[in-house]
Amino acid sequence: MRTILATFLTILMLLPVSAFGEILTIKHTVKQTFGGGQSPDDARISGIALAKREALEKAGTYIESLTIVKNSLVAKDEILALTASVLSAEVISQKKFASDDAFGIEIAVNVVVDTSVLEERVKKQLQDRSHLTQLKDTQKREKELLQKVAKLEEENRKLSANKQSTEKLKGQFQQASQSLTATDWFYQAAALRLNDPGKAIEYLNNAIKMQPDYADAYCTRANAYVALGQHQRAIEDINKSIRMKPDDARYYYNRGTIYAGLGQYQLTIEDCNKAISLKPDDAGAYLNRGAAYLEIGQHQRGIEDFNKAIRLQPDLAGAYFNLGNAYYDLGQYQRAIEECNKAISLKPDFADAYGTRGVAYLKQGNNMLGCRDAQKACALGYCKLLEVAKDKGLCR
Repeated sequence: MRTILATFLTILMLLPVSAFGEILTIKHTVKQTFGGGQSPDDARISGIALAKREALEKAGTYIESLTIVKNSLVAKDEILALTASVLSAEVISQKKFASDDAFGIEIAVNVVVDTSVLEERVKKQLQDRSHLTQLKDTQKREKELLQKVAKLEEENRKLSANKQSTEKLKGQFQQASQSLTATDWFYQAAALRLNDPGKAIEYLNNAIKMQPDYADAYCTRANAYVALGQHQRAIEDINKSIRMKPDDARYYYNRGTIYAGLGQYQLTIEDCNKAISLKPDDAGAYLNRGAAYLEIGQHQRGIEDFNKAIRLQPDLAGAYFNLGNAYYDLGQYQRAIEECNKAISLKPDFADAYGTRGVAYLKQGNNMLGCRDAQKACALGYCKLLEVAKDKGLCR
């Protein structure tokens, strides 16, 4: 029931975007026919979902070519999720058409790629593997829904050709449309989760209304509630996700993070234990459990967990930073500096790492380097160390 038109990759040199940037515009068009048990609205919803997905797949070939992606060993099935996390496909036109044997809707979408900022966005996303996994699962769900729609369309076509009733298919088309709409609300919310958590919650409410058993929507809404300081509501949402999917490590990991924010470190450790039992290669769970161990004074266990996290994900800046904190607490200031060096090399804007390294330098009596790091941390938004150092006369 679908005819897919050609995809056009247009390269527009729109300097000065940046000294080294350009704009790539990927346009993709899908012709979606309808009839029988599939309503025009159902056809439009599935057509938009397909057009956006295929446009992002085209953009994914560019993302895959980036050096940072190659160096990070991103799996083939993660490329689309990574693409969707840093780019968005927007509908630019919808128009009806009619042929000799069908009615339909032609849908065109654009993906705009600003190469001047793309690599930095990809780098930040690769540091948030939990969100990347969530998007990957969402895209798997979307693919399955589109495959279901394609099968329904084939059955609809055969029934219509044989002049048989297609009434039994209407409910299935509507159900698939509701699920695809919920997925689209989720994508929109995911794009806003850091910058506008209130709006993200609004979109996730819509997704959950369309599909009440959408476990990932509850989990993402929980993270938005945390951003607003509403921790109890966040825990309630994560608990719903866990009841729906009790064998999904991500939900325990997320709940453990929320408990850590509340200072309930033993509960954090218990949830991380559960996450690790379900997914032993979860670097983030080792990182969070290690940080919780530090908070309750079990530094050696924390160091063991940070080293495990690094073995699983060598570019995890937070693990090196926490190692630095552990060694600082143990009075091993040179080792703390060495670990913070590694964290900063991976994440040059890591304010807290400059702070820990700075105070370690000050403990060694190296006021020049300590003050330099304190000033750098302050420039990045963490000014407490500089204020204390000035009060003690260590920095001007």
